[in-house]
Amino acid sequence: MQVKVCGFTDEKNISSVASLPIDAAGFVLFRKSSRYVPSDRLDSLIRTLPDRVTPVLLFVNPDPDEVFAVTRRHPEVLLQFHGDETPEFCRAFGLPYMKAVHFEKPGDLLRAEARYPDAAAILADCPAPDSGAAPGGNGTAFDWELARSEAASLTLPLVLAGGLNAENAAAAYSLLHPAALDVSSGVEDSPGIKSRQKIHDFLGALR
Repeated sequence: MQVKVCGFTDEKNISSVASLPIDAAGFVLFRKSSRYVPSDRLDSLIRTLPDRVTPVLLFVNPDPDEVFAVTRRHPEVLLQFHGDETPEFCRAFGLPYMKAVHFEKPGDLLRAEARYPDAAAILADCPAPDSGAAPGGNGTAFDWELARSEAASLTLPLVLAGGLNAENAAAAYSLLHPAALDVSSGVEDSPGIKSRQKIHDFLGALR
């Protein structure tokens, strides 16, 4: 199982956790997010990552020109779409992508898999707490038990996000057996600033 830590915003913070065995680092390119990274800062942040860590770029209903501008500079990234993007939009950039699903009821994950069959993974997250909130990073988990049987039926890899921390990571894994866990606010000192100790504890809980 892999671990993605999402919402980095600072080079020194990345350097401080770089020796920990995480597999992917997420950068939020959505202006309404408290973890928003302007595209002109993204280059420096990605350069700070160790080569073994995959950079993941999170978009929410972006303009295609914005995505193309970034991916031309960084063809090594994994894309993550958190909005209402169509399958045609997601695949238009010629790069692997994850499609986020805001899980509310049984069937949501399987419907997403059927609609996005070429996705690298389906990312299950909680719904935003209100219509004006930024998706992801809200520290809220959805009903994992409700998704349990459905998760076992997926063909595509499942990435689990939403409300994860060192206290519940092992339970989440044992229920859903995802290919990866995606943690953000559960390992932060403040929005966009990650705690080395909290990441260490999160990884330790999974071991």
